[in-house]
Amino acid sequence: MKDQVIKLIARKVVTTLITAMLFALSFSSYGLIGNDSLSYDRGVEFIGWASLFFYYGGIIIFIYGTAVSIVLELMLRKILPKYNWLYILLHGLFGGIFLFQDLDILFLGVVPAFIYGLVDRWLYTQNMDGRHIKFGLLIPVALTLILWAIFSLTSETRPSFTSEEAIERATSGEGTISSNFPKDKKKWNGEIEGFQVSRKSSARKRGDHEYIVTFTESWEKGYLNGTYKIHYIVDRNTVSLHSESGLVPPYYKK
Repeated sequence: MKDQVIKLIARKVVTTLITAMLFALSFSSYGLIGNDSLSYDRGVEFIGWASLFFYYGGIIIFIYGTAVSIVLELMLRKILPKYNWLYILLHGLFGGIFLFQDLDILFLGVVPAFIYGLVDRWLYTQNMDGRHIKFGLLIPVALTLILWAIFSLTSETRPSFTSEEAIERATSGEGTISSNFPKDKKKWNGEIEGFQVSRKSSARKRGDHEYIVTFTESWEKGYLNGTYKIHYIVDRNTVSLHSESGLVPPYYKK
């Protein structure tokens, strides 16, 4: 009896792993196919979405799916050998029982539930043979590599990130000091509270897709004068403060 319980739990755990991986691969692929808004780094996007689906989907499948599966197996134990199709069908039914209001969301429950039922019956009929377990786990791993390669090869080449784009991104924030500076490499001259002010934006490449953007502000009023510099690290997605140097203009302190 104890061995049967251990074998049952082991089968459900393996079934959960295989189901979660196949579910993650299918829905992350579905989200990328025909999606024109994701034309760059599709391989990376695929892995990211697959990981997200695997993590959260795996938790739900393990808790809810395994509990339902065990109950169904105990209820249908006497007729299962002849009616495996009923066992699989009931998995699909319970997978979508709380999601029937929305057809799009319904598939998120029904599809993995059907996969769970199919994988579980396959492992059961193979008597949890070690070779079949390895084969079942290797299939989604192989599919992951194949799909990642396909999405990577079909991705468009991302254009290089230019210094002009880095400056524009660094000055895009509203209400920040950097937003006062030119959005290109031209110099701005003007007057602020009686101070003669000169502002200039520049960028120096730091990596393949990263720049150090420097904002230089020179100010003068009578015998008061100084230069203030702010340095930011900028890439396609983030802007972070690197360092500051010089004297902060008096009109910033108010």
